[in-house]
Amino acid sequence: MKKPASIILFVKIFIIFIVFSLFFPASILYADIGILPEISGVSDIDSSAGGTSGPALYEDEIDIEAQNAILMDYRTGNILWEKQSKATIFPASITKIMTGILAIENIDDLDQIVLIPDSATGVNHSVFRFSKDDSITLLDLIKASLISSHNNATIALGEYISGSEEEFVELMNNKAIELGAFSTNFENTNGLDSEYPDHKTTAYDIALMAKYAMENELFREIVGTESDTIILNGESILLKSTNKLLRYDFIKGIKTGYTENAGFCLASFSDLDDRELIAIVLNSSFQERENDIIKLIEWAHENIKYSTIIDSNITIETVTLGSDTRVGIDLYPEEDISKMVHVSSNHIDIEQTINNEMLLLPFNKNQSIGSIEVYVNDKSIGKTGIISKVAVDEPYIKQNISNALEKKKLIVLICIFAFYFLIIIFIILRSLLLKKT
Repeated sequence: MKKPASIILFVKIFIIFIVFSLFFPASILYADIGILPEISGVSDIDSSAGGTSGPALYEDEIDIEAQNAILMDYRTGNILWEKQSKATIFPASITKIMTGILAIENIDDLDQIVLIPDSATGVNHSVFRFSKDDSITLLDLIKASLISSHNNATIALGEYISGSEEEFVELMNNKAIELGAFSTNFENTNGLDSEYPDHKTTAYDIALMAKYAMENELFREIVGTESDTIILNGESILLKSTNKLLRYDFIKGIKTGYTENAGFCLASFSDLDDRELIAIVLNSSFQERENDIIKLIEWAHENIKYSTIIDSNITIETVTLGSDTRVGIDLYPEEDISKMVHVSSNHIDIEQTINNEMLLLPFNKNQSIGSIEVYVNDKSIGKTGIISKVAVDEPYIKQNISNALEKKKLIVLICIFAFYFLIIIFIILRSLLLKKT
């Protein structure tokens, strides 16, 4: 039986309609749709914009008598000046810096009263004598060690903390290694060296230990004390500091030393006009030890100043991310680099490295993408990371594009239904015309 022509025509038109519905919408819906990145705090318009310790930074002539010396920036650990600072020498009573800080760190109750052991009795080159079973607080033992440089007080502290002076010395050497004082070897707690030929360190190592110790508030208070009173067996004993420089208000400590092997030694901390310095002189003379320290401080005061070389609030570079849509991202130093520099220095170099492989989306806030390092006279004085202070997420379609998408969908559907409606009307009209004929 032959099918009516109207049915055949309808089937053909329906097939054309299905094909048209599958391909026509895609070409309309996805034409000219851009993709934008989500950016936190940054315009999507392309824009552009412009502590270490180590060798001494300066080699100025400073006339001091000490055979070994070093001047360190307390805040950063940078070595500003040195004289044979890596040579191994006898430290004398500067040894007590390590004894004192370890005692403070390892004793829970400094007000506890203890008895003097037999090994810590006698004069032993100290200003007053201990007898066996004398009673004294642990805090007063520390004060006696650091203020009046009492040699037996350090032995008593070592035995209390570790059970024996030998065990405590092992603790001292371990701490030295922890601080990076690798050329140091302690053999006792007080620095007496006549029977200890290998009890040695360096000016550089002493500076490291002094810097660490002065970060402790109690230690700093004790070594900055000109005189104090301790109680021994219920009686008061006046302590006077061996550090004559404490008469200057800008000198805040820390420790003197003397033996025949070591000569006259002095480790000093100063704070003058915002310059915090660790100065060490070793193997000087009785007449010049304190003068050597003052000369180092005066040189720094006249020639060295703090300078903010790298400011973390100033953009160092702007990079562009993205392909279709390009986004300018400002990069900043992660931290400030503020250092002591010579007032006449013109050899400051800044080396900047950016890892381009990190410049990919998503881009996290404070993500490290490189580093910036500062050199003075070809010596590194500080390093910090390079970061962005904003985040850039993966690309996504914004809401205004989604609204346009919905509108296009509606237009397509209307066109489809209108086309379908016209086809039906055409079929009906054609059927009526055929019947009439």
